[in-house]
Amino acid sequence: MDTYKAVFSDIDGTLLTDSHQVTPGTAGRIRGLGRQGVPFVLVSARMPSGIFPIQEAIGISGPIICYGGALILDADRNPIYSRGLSLDLAGQIQDCLPPETAECCFCAYSYDLWIASDRLHPLVRREEEITQVRAVSGQLRELLEPDAPIHKLLGFGPPALLDETAARLRAAFPQCAVYKSAPHLLEIMDGSVSKASAVHSLCRFLGISPQEAAAFGDNYNDMDMLKAVGLGIAMGNAPQPVKEAAKLVTGSNEQEGLLSALNTLFGKGWTNV
Repeated sequence: MDTYKAVFSDIDGTLLTDSHQVTPGTAGRIRGLGRQGVPFVLVSARMPSGIFPIQEAIGISGPIICYGGALILDADRNPIYSRGLSLDLAGQIQDCLPPETAECCFCAYSYDLWIASDRLHPLVRREEEITQVRAVSGQLRELLEPDAPIHKLLGFGPPALLDETAARLRAAFPQCAVYKSAPHLLEIMDGSVSKASAVHSLCRFLGISPQEAAAFGDNYNDMDMLKAVGLGIAMGNAPQPVKEAAKLVTGSNEQEGLLSALNTLFGKGWTNV
């Protein structure tokens, strides 16, 4: 059996159940990995404040990958890597977005700041409840320094509208990465950003080869990460193309699929530690 020196894991739909929880068994096994000297790295489109509470709930510390790879923080929460859109480019993109309605809105993120034109918008409030992070109302140039990076623009809206918006943005801004992380979520970032590149960067930081790492994911934006490591594992709830991009498929996030795979890879020790 191959020995893996790090595990990278997506959060929503992978580590978390549909009720946005980490099961006690999964948390205990992840803590056990730490005692085996294997870091468990959270990789997400979330902002830092949406990831820290999950680390704390599990009882681990260590580096994290935020905004789908646009920001990497070390164990002391200092930036290792940061790549974002300029304020000018973000403003040009915002000019091409559909108007805000009750069913659609777009937000911006810079480091640990989440900016919405109206944080009382029902879609923003719903995201606040899921991530347990609070947005601020305002405009980019009012709240950010001129050289501040925009790590991500995020759109909430009906799938068909976001599909149309994504096609328009890809044509107008080929230097950007534009993709849907869920049917109702549209992510817009610098074109060089990906989970795969972030995993490779963090492997260098950890002093290991990507081939010595395993990764878990459930959605299209995890596919490059699953291919970038020695062992990519798709969740049972993943779409078929994601499963085909992985070397193995485990159970769903509701079936503790991540825990099952960790027990297979590393043994069942430490599960209750």
